[in-house]
Amino acid sequence: MLVLGGCGSSVVDQPTAGPTAVPPPASGPCASIPTIDPSNPPESLALNEDATLEAEFPSEIDGQALTDVASGGWIETLCLIGGPAWVDAASRNLPAGLDLSTMSVGSASATVDGQPVTMLAFRLPGHRGDELLGVVAKLSAAIFPGTAKFTSALTVITAGGKSVTRWTNPADGTDSYLYAGADTLWLADSIDQSQADEIFAALP
Repeated sequence: MLVLGGCGSSVVDQPTAGPTAVPPPASGPCASIPTIDPSNPPESLALNEDATLEAEFPSEIDGQALTDVASGGWIETLCLIGGPAWVDAASRNLPAGLDLSTMSVGSASATVDGQPVTMLAFRLPGHRGDELLGVVAKLSAAIFPGTAKFTSALTVITAGGKSVTRWTNPADGTDSYLYAGADTLWLADSIDQSQADEIFAALP
């Protein structure tokens, strides 16, 4: 499920040789969940899939079918890739009532304007997608450690006929686009306006 960790590989069916893992802690949020090496994951991971979230991904974008659609619990994802320290970092200073234990995260691969794009989605049942927009910097910091994202001004634009938020990375000038749906926050990194139009027009 390393698309979900921003490592560029699939959640399942990722071939590897000699996967390694740190044994899980005996207690705490990561109890019974080992920490894996993101660069050398096992062939498959037993995750608590969110069928509702996976069903929200469109079947195709820009005439091309999505692939590698997968999901898992947000906390178990953090435990797998970063261990308890990542869970602590993601949980710190969140608004009251925002419970990460009920959040799920999904990912999919798409080809848009002939270029590969990875889509991420954070779903929090009982909350609105725009609530997650307010904490997206913290969510991102948990899966892209060491890379500050969404820490500067966000700009509201229109893409695919929807109100979408754009963030320009001051380090390299690339744009990320976010869309707050009903209970889901959608994210696509390093895309342009044309690709954003295709992606967000296809979302529910």
